Amino acid sequence: MLKRVDRYILKEIFPPFFLGLVLYAFVLMMNQILILSELFIAKGVSLGTALEVLGLLLPSILAFAVPMAVLMGILAGLSRLSTDLEITAFKTLGIGYGRIARPLLIFAFAGWLVTSGLVHYVAPRANHRWVQTVSQSVLAKVRIEIAPRTFDESIPGMVLFVQDIARRGEWENIFVHMSRPPDEPRTILARRGRLNIYPEKKRGALELFDGTVHSVSLTEPGTYGVTLFERLDEEVDIEGVFASLDTEKRVREKDIGELLHDVRALEAETTALKRAAAEAPSPSADQALALAARSARAHQVEIHKKFALPFVCFLFVLIGLPLGATTRKGGRTSGFTLSIGIILAYYVLITAGEKLAMDGRISPFSGMWGANAVLFAAGLILYIRSVREKPFAWPAGLVRRLVPSREAGKTPKTGRVRLRARLRASGILDRYVAKKYMAVFTVVFLGLVSVAVIVTFFERIDNVYARGKPLSMFLEYIWFRIPEFSSFVLPVAALTTALLVLGVMTKNNEVTAVKACGISLYRFVVPVIVLAVAVSGLSFALQERILPAANLRAEDIWNRINDVPPRSYSFVNRHWILSRSKDRIFHYDFFDPIPSVFSRVSVFDIDRSSWTLSRRAFGEKGYLDEKRIILVSSWLRDFREEGPEAFRTAREESVAIEENRDYFLKEWKEPSQMTYGELDLYAREAQSMGFEATRLLVDLGYKLSFPFVALVMTFLAVPFAFAMGRSGTLVGIGLSIGIAMVYWGMIGVFRGLGYVGYLGPFLSAWGPNLLFGLAGIYLFLRLRT
Repeated sequence: MLKRVDRYILKEIFPPFFLGLVLYAFVLMMNQILILSELFIAKGVSLGTALEVLGLLLPSILAFAVPMAVLMGILAGLSRLSTDLEITAFKTLGIGYGRIARPLLIFAFAGWLVTSGLVHYVAPRANHRWVQTVSQSVLAKVRIEIAPRTFDESIPGMVLFVQDIARRGEWENIFVHMSRPPDEPRTILARRGRLNIYPEKKRGALELFDGTVHSVSLTEPGTYGVTLFERLDEEVDIEGVFASLDTEKRVREKDIGELLHDVRALEAETTALKRAAAEAPSPSADQALALAARSARAHQVEIHKKFALPFVCFLFVLIGLPLGATTRKGGRTSGFTLSIGIILAYYVLITAGEKLAMDGRISPFSGMWGANAVLFAAGLILYIRSVREKPFAWPAGLVRRLVPSREAGKTPKTGRVRLRARLRASGILDRYVAKKYMAVFTVVFLGLVSVAVIVTFFERIDNVYARGKPLSMFLEYIWFRIPEFSSFVLPVAALTTALLVLGVMTKNNEVTAVKACGISLYRFVVPVIVLAVAVSGLSFALQERILPAANLRAEDIWNRINDVPPRSYSFVNRHWILSRSKDRIFHYDFFDPIPSVFSRVSVFDIDRSSWTLSRRAFGEKGYLDEKRIILVSSWLRDFREEGPEAFRTAREESVAIEENRDYFLKEWKEPSQMTYGELDLYAREAQSMGFEATRLLVDLGYKLSFPFVALVMTFLAVPFAFAMGRSGTLVGIGLSIGIAMVYWGMIGVFRGLGYVGYLGPFLSAWGPNLLFGLAGIYLFLRLRT
């Protein structure tokens, strides 16, 4: 039976463990909450399906979060005991580290048991079920994501342009160009339509209404066909959409029994292939042998990972006990900081080991257990030193180099006077609060971003291994995802920091001392509000200066990792352009910007009132000359005329245009890859042409409203922090998680309602800020100052 000391220590560990578990899980699901909110509201996916998809993600997230939370619970709990000298009291009573370790090992055993169940059985089956649910339910509703007024080339052999998308999801004014068969391409224009996907059959069909089909022979352009239709069903190739949703389970979707069975089969297959390759050597046999060996190695790595990851809970006791028990100040905050650093180091090591094992440089056992061995060695050294009353300390020489002595760091008298003069306006109290805020904010921000990076790495590393891409390419992808992670984390970090700093100062009676000096709480929190404004400004600067380009690079790298053709963003790989007047489409194989020459250029003129072709021209080459394109070896067909005059060929044909050379060189971007000014200009252009721009206006308002989330959350945090009284750090973290979860869910719901037109763009973007902001200001003004 557990004795009183065991129960006491476990009582200190459980609260930070549960808070850490919820915090890590929430950070990892922040983006998914926004996506699923849009699926439920804007895409017609049922609430039950959206919640099921979210729930199926939980086991794989918890498999990572439970060991991290175990470490946080041990470090935070023991750090609190050490800060309050309770560890010293235990020692005076003869309760040493060996006795303190007993309840910690019980706690670690529970963490190991839960994590083992997750990684061995629950998470693999949930991952497979998630794939099936997305394939059968979500894709059937969402269809392929087609953005209006863009040329989508995601379907092989087809280019699709949709002018508008109605609120009910139906497309309006559609342009389709099909390059198959290559000798007789077809162009279809339709007033309405949709893309129907049948996941169970892995096929799709375009359903178009009220349009025309144009077909022409490239060898005999005089042979031209035009067909009118009221309804047209066109089969399309969407196998690529289901490439990642194969019925065969991937390695990470197999439980431990399936992995053990498959690895035996793969080893037998590898042996047979080796024998066959020795008897009849050939490149194909060598390739098949390499693939089988790599697949067997991947299964072995996954098996060892399923045992190594849960076992780290015990190692966290070995390393967490000496570190947590020797903390002299900082309490649970120090435990949180230490846990993030240790977790980051561990996952870097295990990732490096996995990569080396997959490349065949070391055995799967060494690759997956190497990080545990390093952690065990470090923990053993720390534990032995702490038992011998020799706490870990940095070498004195290194400390002297990193932290100069007081004499070496002295500022000359004149410079010190000038520095004091500059800082006098801010005041000692402001600097004191600001210093605490910056220290805690840095720890929380870096910790949450690190968690997001770690789990994203492990979630997507399988794609890299499966396609044989270099790890450096994937690390580059992660690097360009960091701005997105930072953008999501900044508001949560601002909220958590305000709650922790003000809550701890309240607990330590520092706020009471400030009020006793006649300083109002409104004046006291000024540095916190100012720094929150700075965080909002940082969020906006990140969104405007860094995030658009980073999103573009991240998408490009991810497409290259998955062997997906690049999207038509720049003039280098863009072959379709809509004219300024929106009634003409240009298509070309290549554009050389120096001599301004097109290769195989087509010009489609569209009558927007009836959405039909009014004229079509083609040239083997096209020369851009002022406000015209000179087509060489050309033909032209005018559908407004009849008889022989409707078609003509010529050595050269001049087509007047409104665009200049720069128009063909500019890049097109997604709204998430635009700055506020670029998106504002694009939205106004769409509105001026009579296009539906609701979604663009919602995204535009969101670009302004989201940076203010950090400031609004801070106004909410201030009254809650003072209301916590002497509850301390854990209550602050718990409150921050609860507030952030509700706030985040509301952002997703309001944005989804804006996309479907149930809310105006302003209310959709600013509604959550207004509701939470007014609540925060109301509570703020009711403070007893």
